[in-house]
Amino acid sequence: MAAATVQQLAADYVTTTGIPVHGRVAQIKILLRHALDDLAKRGDESDAGLIRDLFFGDSVNAVVLSAGDLLENAQRRIGETSEVRFRERRQTAFRAFAGFLLQFVDEARRGQEDRRGQGDRREQEGRHGTALYRQEVVSGYVEHGERFVALLAEANNVTVVGFTNERLTERLEEALQRKRAALARPDAFWSSLRIVYVSTGLLDFLNDERWEYPDRKEAVRLRRLAAVYGRRAVSVFLRRAPSSRWALYETPNVPPFIGSLFEMPSGKRVVQLLIPRPQRSTPDHLFMEMEDLPDQYFSAAFEDIVYNSINDNKVVPIGLPADGGFRCTGRRYRQNVLTDQSGATGWLPLVLVVTYQRRAGRVEPLLQLRTGHNAARELDRISHLPGHIYDGDADPRGGGPAGAPLILDIGHELAEHAAQLRLQMETGDDLPAPLRPVGTWSYLHHDKENMFFFVYALELPEEFQFSRRAEIYRFPLPELFAVRENQALRKAAALLGATGLSARMWNAAAEIVALNLRLHDYEELAQRFGRPRPSGHDLAALAAELAEIEERTRQSWYTGDRDVELLGLSGLQYREFFSMLLPLYADVEITGAAEQLSLVRSDAAKNAAIERLAELYHDDQLMGSLPIEL
Repeated sequence: MAAATVQQLAADYVTTTGIPVHGRVAQIKILLRHALDDLAKRGDESDAGLIRDLFFGDSVNAVVLSAGDLLENAQRRIGETSEVRFRERRQTAFRAFAGFLLQFVDEARRGQEDRRGQGDRREQEGRHGTALYRQEVVSGYVEHGERFVALLAEANNVTVVGFTNERLTERLEEALQRKRAALARPDAFWSSLRIVYVSTGLLDFLNDERWEYPDRKEAVRLRRLAAVYGRRAVSVFLRRAPSSRWALYETPNVPPFIGSLFEMPSGKRVVQLLIPRPQRSTPDHLFMEMEDLPDQYFSAAFEDIVYNSINDNKVVPIGLPADGGFRCTGRRYRQNVLTDQSGATGWLPLVLVVTYQRRAGRVEPLLQLRTGHNAARELDRISHLPGHIYDGDADPRGGGPAGAPLILDIGHELAEHAAQLRLQMETGDDLPAPLRPVGTWSYLHHDKENMFFFVYALELPEEFQFSRRAEIYRFPLPELFAVRENQALRKAAALLGATGLSARMWNAAAEIVALNLRLHDYEELAQRFGRPRPSGHDLAALAAELAEIEERTRQSWYTGDRDVELLGLSGLQYREFFSMLLPLYADVEITGAAEQLSLVRSDAAKNAAIERLAELYHDDQLMGSLPIEL
């Protein structure tokens, strides 16, 4: 099909449907996306998916991949290894789609003519040359959001504009379950899902249900926390989804309304506007719902809000460790990094903030329980606060693509700012105490990017309390030792169950396991892992013994209405517990840390184990070859 023909079809389609899109490229994109959605609904998901991958990939709006990358990804997704067969498959799909486009635009034109002939659906009134329409408006109380969930479950394309969207995750989860049940497809998802938040600064001017707090500063802090938790929970939920056809945005301007736009399978667009009632809880808020006709206001207004917002898929630098710092050599999108089994190479700079608190004569570390609401990886582990360093913040020292390579060190403003932002996510405000720089550490992955950490420490005021939703708790040092002990046993058991390891890989992995067991006084077990690889009866006996000890040493933590079985410490903090955390804990006077550190340093075998683990954990060839995390 000639380019001029496609351009004319796109112009006819947007004119017929009244979609407020201008420009040749934008009109063609709208035509192609809508036609592909319709083709998939008619049962030809295979061709629709292939063509969508070739044109758009996983992008919701702007296509960020090159044509070559799109082609390669599309071939990989359909599992076709032959270039010749894949070329034939593409040509067949495009020929069929060309005929379908003509039919699709013609049906849209005839459907619009039919609607115009149904004068009983709307009554046109002339007033100063403006067409007005009468239509049904439904209103009610938000209550538990049942109507919103029902629309979500049915819609193909959704745009949500809200202030904090703090309850959105649970409604997305419920709607997605209903959608999958209705379509009998466990991987069903929206064709497009866009969610817009207001920027943090605008939250200070809202008047919501936090009237029970007479202290305005406290009300503002809680509102910021609600927005952070809401956004993070939605982001984590979407990152676990089987699709990338979603995007989060932040608007720097107060939106003209809050609400949602739903595009239904029939093509009908439903607008639901939310009307907050000052100092009332969300169930008492009102909503208004109406159909948005092609030449009315709301579709264009939603598009304007999205267009003038900032995509939350931030850019993170990648690079290499260099002389105790980090040299940035490139950039990637946040949503595309640290994906399990991606095989991606390179290093990512991150921060880790170690928090602790004095209370009742004791000093104890504060760690976060990683749950499905605050993390996408390493769930049911505990961790100090990690965070990405983003490239979007201004760098007063210069650097970047147009200048010299950006070099980060622990005193660099970008690193310090990232650490402060990570704290603000959990506190809702700036804390007066300054961050204390500690040092840098690296973590090697076998299946994705490696991580380079800038570590800071912060003592929180004695009177400070985290929100329950932060899932941050005081963990006495003996409990941390017990958690790591069980984790070392879990890793030993995982190694026994691993398959496909060569003798050389087994010996290296077994040495790592043995050294960690020795640090927790399992000397006899450590020696058994130092022997030749067990098999048959010996393997079964060792596995059974390990399983019994591991089960007996399991640790749990009570949170909310559930008891969570702790799976251990987050990666870096497990590997560097004795080389980084314990010395730092002793330095900041964590109760019992100095005594434990003295015991370790006075034990020659444990000192040797710590030094040897440092060599093994920082051997990039070894750690990149082991197929399990140790």
